[in-house]
Amino acid sequence: MKPTPTHQKNATFFTALSHKRRQMLCEILLLSGAKGMPFGVLQNQSGLKVSTLTHHLRFMDQSGILLKRQKGNENWISIDLVRLRDLTRDFGGFISAITAKLPNQS
Repeated sequence: MKPTPTHQKNATFFTALSHKRRQMLCEILLLSGAKGMPFGVLQNQSGLKVSTLTHHLRFMDQSGILLKRQKGNENWISIDLVRLRDLTRDFGGFISAITAKLPNQS
């Protein structure tokens, strides 16, 4: 078996979440729902310096995790929930198929 483009795309996603601060940012953004939140609110909730937050968001954005939009004077940021759903569906199906074959561990 050779890695497919989907494998590469998924690896990029997981690499983006390989840092504890980016995992924290992902969690904060997921808790905000599909609409996301303005940069300033994310900065306040994360407690990160603007430069640190910008660094991690840039990394996440380059990995295709984020959706960004301008709303008035604010930059709103959210997690790409469609991509996250597709990723978890692919891995969830694979994991379900494998674990269904495991003996019951009662």
